[in-house]
Amino acid sequence: MTLNALNGLTVTQKNQILSLLDSFDPANQAVINSALANGSPISDNTTFGTSRSAYIARLDQIDPVVAAKIKAGEYQLCDSEIYSVVALGTATAISDLFPQDQAKSTTLRNIANQKLPVEQWFLLQAIEIQYGIDASHSGADSTFGHELIPAKVYAGEIELTQNGRKLISRQSMAAFFQGISAYGVAVGLGATFNARAIMRLDNPKFIKPQEELKGKMEWAYAAGVATSYIKIRLIGTVNERA
Repeated sequence: MTLNALNGLTVTQKNQILSLLDSFDPANQAVINSALANGSPISDNTTFGTSRSAYIARLDQIDPVVAAKIKAGEYQLCDSEIYSVVALGTATAISDLFPQDQAKSTTLRNIANQKLPVEQWFLLQAIEIQYGIDASHSGADSTFGHELIPAKVYAGEIELTQNGRKLISRQSMAAFFQGISAYGVAVGLGATFNARAIMRLDNPKFIKPQEELKGKMEWAYAAGVATSYIKIRLIGTVNERA
């Protein structure tokens, strides 16, 4: 099989090849990774069948020590997410999607102090937002996955940075309309949409270990009600101990 022939393979076939990749010598791995990185399709906004190949194709972008441990089998690649729940209320901005000096807390966040652990590299490939209501004002009891997202939420902007490096640069939240059945339909700002909204990144970026992750959302007017919360999920692939 020539390298050009790889571009004609299905996602399943490419993943079968990837399952054998670790048995090849490093030189051949580099050649095959390069071929797989060209034209690997992602079928839609909820299926990320090529996440492993996307990570492997970018091994030269991470710490060489960690890359070597991945190749040696000390680390495995896993589907993962970074999530955080923050108050929205009637504010026109969320200045800190990943609160500083906050420990991990089940249902509220799975990242501590805005940082990933040592040697953990997370390839960000998609972002999901959910909207919830919690009368207790804690966020822990919010009805995420059940509340429909108000159209006003989509009229804002989102930005993610890490140590001054842009992961997403002032992206219109209208991009989250992708894959939502009401997209393209003329509606008023009082309308609501699906309970979950996902945006796939055309340019996946690594979230580095031990560097502060920061994010913000802004609107021209209040997007929620007094007891409303936003849950943000950063979806991707991460290295974990094998």
